[in-house]
Amino acid sequence: MNAIDNILTSGHHFSEDENLLKFRFSFLNGIMVVVLFFTLINYTASFLGIIDAGRTFENAILIFFVFGICFFCLLRKHKSYYRYVVSFFILSSILLFYFVLLTRPEDEFRLIAFFLGLFATFLLLGKKYGVALSLFITLSIVILSKQYELHISSIAYSSFFTFFICFTAILYFFLQKVENDAKEFQLLNNKLEDKMKSEVQQRQEQELMLLRQTRMTSMGEMLDSIAHQWRQPLMHINSILMNMDHALENQNTDKKYLTNKIDELANLTTHMSQTIEDFRGLFKLENEQVHFSIKTVIEDVLALMKNRFTNIAVKYEAEQDTQIIGHKSEMIQVIIILLSNAVDALDKQSTPKKHIIINTNVTQDSRVITIEDNAGGIISENLTNIFDPYFTTKEQTGGTGLGLYIAKIIVEHKMNGEITVSNTHHGAKFSISLNS
Repeated sequence: MNAIDNILTSGHHFSEDENLLKFRFSFLNGIMVVVLFFTLINYTASFLGIIDAGRTFENAILIFFVFGICFFCLLRKHKSYYRYVVSFFILSSILLFYFVLLTRPEDEFRLIAFFLGLFATFLLLGKKYGVALSLFITLSIVILSKQYELHISSIAYSSFFTFFICFTAILYFFLQKVENDAKEFQLLNNKLEDKMKSEVQQRQEQELMLLRQTRMTSMGEMLDSIAHQWRQPLMHINSILMNMDHALENQNTDKKYLTNKIDELANLTTHMSQTIEDFRGLFKLENEQVHFSIKTVIEDVLALMKNRFTNIAVKYEAEQDTQIIGHKSEMIQVIIILLSNAVDALDKQSTPKKHIIINTNVTQDSRVITIEDNAGGIISENLTNIFDPYFTTKEQTGGTGLGLYIAKIIVEHKMNGEITVSNTHHGAKFSISLNS
């Protein structure tokens, strides 16, 4: 099949915008192969004496055959030669038809060849050239019939001109219809493309909005963690201030004592300030992709969410530290979403030893992160819908059904990776596979 395609297309590649040219190449090459094959058959039959074509006709069809082979080879050189090849091939064919018309009076069907030439002209060159050739053939045959005895009856002339003109009209209006339909199809295609672009843009804007919403949810996690991180330092600060107040009341203070307490307060407030900076860095928007460590991301998320793991054992297993290219904040969002879902699932269970196992490993082609819990797993009929937007099993607790959908968007659309879920013996296991 590839060899046939190569012959019909002359070995050229055609883009989607060149479908019409590809069809014309295929049609032209198909006609040339068939015509040259039968031309060779007729020449051989005449040369062997099977048919009585005469020496002159033999030479004429031999010349036509040689020119046809040249045209066929020239067409394979470059697509830009198409019009030259079509024009010369049709011209040589028409000349051969006139030669037969004038020299082979015993051939009752010689006028039929002009129909084939006209049909090929309409399809290969278009309506304008087809109509011009039709007028030329009609006038030339009228003139030749006046100048030479063509041995054609008046009824044959009448039938030929009637059918030839009707055939011309049919081809003209048929091609006109095809061209109009093609224009309408192109307009419809353009409208569909515009609509598709609009839908894609709306989808991207919606995804961006959802990403922002999820980021705000993660910010809520951050504020909760900051509050947890600040609780003990604030209590310590309050204790120091009470001690200082008590010392001032008893007039039991000296410069060294105050200096030590002030230094202690400064250290605590510095620690609290650094806590804010650390958490801000987790959600900083990045314009460019950078190399970052998966291990660092997971450790940062575990630090952020540690107040949610009060009765859950979290085990992180890393075969080796893995570097990837992307936006670190987006990766953090994904890990937060998966861990939050695991925590929510475990909170619903009365499992005595609740745990989450995080694992990262490197294969030849990818970096794989798995997050597994022992919360009993996901109902089988929900597995196929778990990443669908607005699908949630947490309606009573205010679940939106967007978390895993956002995680899928980030992993598959922004990181060119894949996220999957499966059930294990004790719970659910989410796997993130990122290309190396």
